[in-house]
Amino acid sequence: MTLRNGEVLKGRYRIQSILGEGGMGTVYLAQDLLLDRPRAVKELYPDRLADEAKLHAARVQFEKEARALGELRHKNLPHVNDYFSVDENDYLVMDYIEGESLADILARKKRPTEQLVYDWLKQILDALDFCHRHHILHRDIKPANIILTPEGKVMLVDFSLVKLLDAHNPRTATIVRGVGTPQYTPLEQYDASMGHTDVRSDIYALGATLYHLLTGHPPQPVSQRILNPHTQPPLHDLNPKVSPWMARFVQTSMAIRPNDRYQSIKEMRRQLDLRLFKLRRPAPTQSPTRGAGPSARRPYRYRARPTTRKRPPARDLAPTVREMIPIVLPMVVPVTVILTLTTIATIIVATGSSTAAAIIALPLILSGLVYYKLSSRRRRGPPRF
Repeated sequence: MTLRNGEVLKGRYRIQSILGEGGMGTVYLAQDLLLDRPRAVKELYPDRLADEAKLHAARVQFEKEARALGELRHKNLPHVNDYFSVDENDYLVMDYIEGESLADILARKKRPTEQLVYDWLKQILDALDFCHRHHILHRDIKPANIILTPEGKVMLVDFSLVKLLDAHNPRTATIVRGVGTPQYTPLEQYDASMGHTDVRSDIYALGATLYHLLTGHPPQPVSQRILNPHTQPPLHDLNPKVSPWMARFVQTSMAIRPNDRYQSIKEMRRQLDLRLFKLRRPAPTQSPTRGAGPSARRPYRYRARPTTRKRPPARDLAPTVREMIPIVLPMVVPVTVILTLTTIATIIVATGSSTAAAIIALPLILSGLVYYKLSSRRRRGPPRF
């Protein structure tokens, strides 16, 4: 049945609008009246052709799966908050993830770059590895079930086809509520007689999703690929910009036979990590050699510094004659004048004649002036360094 807007489930979840609808269920946007938060409510329809025993087994399996999903807490997975049944329908209550699906982005003819796909792929592999380590398969990976948030994070949503893995009996299947979308579903998921679903089923669906993201076209259903192997165009024909590594990665993931695919999410992560490491590593550069040209530089060579410093030679503290010249020259004139005046005064006192004092003092004065003239001329010459 289709829930009406404003209808309240379990006295707690008020239906606001329909987020998505399919043959086996409907997803609603609801308001959690207890916590005042938006929620995504997944309504699962029962199999109309099943008898009472199968319906009871499906209900038991649903409760088991819902409890397992409620224990999953990962940054790229919505958390299952509640589960319950009303009449014949089962309900899963999950965190509402704001954003748009990758299918909506592709519908606007926006094809992401390979570098952006690397970032999304790394997040999806982390989420799937977490699920597989908790023995849970998604079984419905496709662009419509991957939400891109405004922060650039991708969230893997819609676990309506979830299966619990049994490590002792991997062929043990759930009461399947549909087989998934044909373009992204591996062959073994259609018929149990063809094999059993395991982690390689999610790997096929992820490879098909990558094909759609990189080419803008969904892959051919596996039944058509078996009948006519040339039905699906090679990835390079639809997007020549895709690297050979990514083309091989998608081709291996989408192999028809499970044994030809990657055997685990960990193996895919190792391949991706190695690819990203090679992309981040700078290309080696050749150092210029001698004689390569005028602009060539010799490679830098490290030279160790001496551990001990040499002390400068001890300087002689006694002043030299050359160092004394600038000190003595300015004193020549005043000393000469003082000696001249002293000599004149001494002669006058001794002889009582000023003429004799002048005759003796005049040569001294002339000698002092001549010496001063010569010394000052030498000082005006160019400085020496």
